[in-house]
Amino acid sequence: MKTETNRGIVADVGLVADKSFMITISEEVLLLILHYDNGCANYDLSPRTVRGMMAGAILLDLCEQNRIKIDNGSLVIINPATTGYPFLDRALSWIGKNAIRHNVDDWIGRLFAEADAIQRELSGLLVERGILVHRSGGRYFVMGSRHFVSSNGVHFRDIRRRIAGILLCEETPSVRDMMIINLTSVYGLWNDLVDDSVMNVMTPRIEDIARVDMTGRSVADLIRADLQLRDQ
Repeated sequence: MKTETNRGIVADVGLVADKSFMITISEEVLLLILHYDNGCANYDLSPRTVRGMMAGAILLDLCEQNRIKIDNGSLVIINPATTGYPFLDRALSWIGKNAIRHNVDDWIGRLFAEADAIQRELSGLLVERGILVHRSGGRYFVMGSRHFVSSNGVHFRDIRRRIAGILLCEETPSVRDMMIINLTSVYGLWNDLVDDSVMNVMTPRIEDIARVDMTGRSVADLIRADLQLRDQ
């Protein structure tokens, strides 16, 4: 977004995807951290930031799918049924099998360790769905479509345009939007993606959303606590 795409980011363009199309929070977060101009993870983001974003996104997906609940630093499985998404089912299975022997920090650590592989898997899924195109050198570029349908069938805009509309134009955020905004705030992601002048406008809005969204804030607190442990 610190490119020409920063201009007119709120504008809606593109085609409407097939109604059978489903997209996860993890896929949206991957699109968010992708540098649209060079086809790689945004060069301003550290590998740790990218892995942490992916780990947090998986937890948010499991919360949205009503498979886990996070409250006051604890994580509880409330529905062990498969989600239909292999990368989410693997995470849910690992948590379920190790619930007694491991704490939340261990689970997050495992997701951090597998984040690179998950990112490659999600990139492949987005290529299959026609959102990304894979070029030589391991680069992925966004195709023309900017509209998708979420896992609950709700039609929505491309992640960047949607979030920009919420933060800059004060559109009403969905629960999913609030969770994603909370997660990106943990890493100061917006500081790397937008100009300082825009951040001055966005920061109060981000703080307001963070206070309302309990689920996103709980996941953000877990990720933030894990980062502090890694920095010690």
